[in-house]
Amino acid sequence: MTISNEVLRSEWLDRIDQALKNAEKAEKELSYVSVCGSERARKLSGSYYTPIDVARFFWNEFFQHSRLTGTSQAAKFVNQHKFIEPSVGAGALFFALLERLVVAGLSPVQLSQIDAELVDINQHALMFIRKNVGELERKLGVTFSNLRYSCVDFREANFSREEKPIVFFGNPPFVKNTNGAPTWKNLFADFLDKCVRDVGEKGSVHLVLPISIAFSRDYRALRRSLKARPRMIALSHFDNIPDTLFKSGKPLHNNSNKANSQRCSILTLLPSDKQIVLSTKLHRWSKRDRHKILGQSPEYLNVTDYGFDDQFPRPSNQQILRYLTGIEKTVSFRDLVQKPGKYKLYVAGVARNYIGIREHVGRGVHEFRFNRQVDFFSALYLITSDLFQDYWLTIGDGFHVTKSNILDFPLSEDLLERLHRDHRKIKRIWDKREKFSKFKLNSGIPTASYDFSGVVPSLYLG
Repeated sequence: MTISNEVLRSEWLDRIDQALKNAEKAEKELSYVSVCGSERARKLSGSYYTPIDVARFFWNEFFQHSRLTGTSQAAKFVNQHKFIEPSVGAGALFFALLERLVVAGLSPVQLSQIDAELVDINQHALMFIRKNVGELERKLGVTFSNLRYSCVDFREANFSREEKPIVFFGNPPFVKNTNGAPTWKNLFADFLDKCVRDVGEKGSVHLVLPISIAFSRDYRALRRSLKARPRMIALSHFDNIPDTLFKSGKPLHNNSNKANSQRCSILTLLPSDKQIVLSTKLHRWSKRDRHKILGQSPEYLNVTDYGFDDQFPRPSNQQILRYLTGIEKTVSFRDLVQKPGKYKLYVAGVARNYIGIREHVGRGVHEFRFNRQVDFFSALYLITSDLFQDYWLTIGDGFHVTKSNILDFPLSEDLLERLHRDHRKIKRIWDKREKFSKFKLNSGIPTASYDFSGVVPSLYLG
């Protein structure tokens, strides 16, 4: 009786799936996932374990960006590249790669030819992976003869110059460097920097990183190095509330949401004849929608021509991207502000689903002054509008509303005219502001903010 390829592939996937589950379980034990664990140990190691659904999403995105749509393409890619994981942990991403290759149609024999080097400073982690690979070899009846294990600090590793281009992939540690240590404030940036320097013109980089890579001034030079030569750059962005990519929370953190975890960007660099930069919005989702979020590819917008600042933006939609890339920045919000001014506007320094307006100045509240009432209501209209909310999600960090976020907002002539023309509508809303008051505990003290997001007219100009 002949066994079909479909049945065989199902059996192979079951065996790799078990290896993947073993890796996920082990990575949970390497990282901090509950209040019973050690937050100090997690911070020292920078460990955030990679859940299976994230590992699968990670490789699905790489295959899509690399246009590996068929068995022959995937097999050719594997034969022509060397894979290096800088901080392999228990190997969840490596085993997820093997699984994805089997889904693409590779047989165990083809799979066993993969040229890969798994790097970690933790010898016990490498021993665990070696054991897991050995069990997989016995079940599949193959030998991974081109698989190497390197117990070394990735930053100090030297990789032989081979004809094969390298694919660097992984989830590097997110941990602060000590003062006077390497170039960057966080270890993940050292790893990324080395990947970019060593990858060459034909190689690829595919990493899970903190979202600060997209906007932090600390990594401005690193972003420039990513764009120093023609490449295809793709980033998908993920918030940390209400659900998170990583399931390791921070229950001892002094934050109102004890499940708060790391916000992330998945960065992909691929060789290209010209520079192309793609970016998603900042994704927020509930746990019930997790399968939907990670079960399909997100929408990427082309931000190659974006020049508003030196970020990789997270455009909420095509409209706000079009506004920021098309405007000639001659007037900004700061041009409305006067010191001293009779009219005072107080804006909450943190936000979520709306930009909060306060009645009084206080800790974490920005104050803006205006000489004219029309400028006060124009400013109030702008900051509470859908346009500004999308702008803030595109260029902000998704939590803090900084003073520069507000002052730097570019005002087109049409928009400025609209703000002045309709300021009386906003005055009527302001006069009834108690109807839109919302309370939240800040350090145990009830604090009121006004939420006008559902009542101010849209500022999108068509």
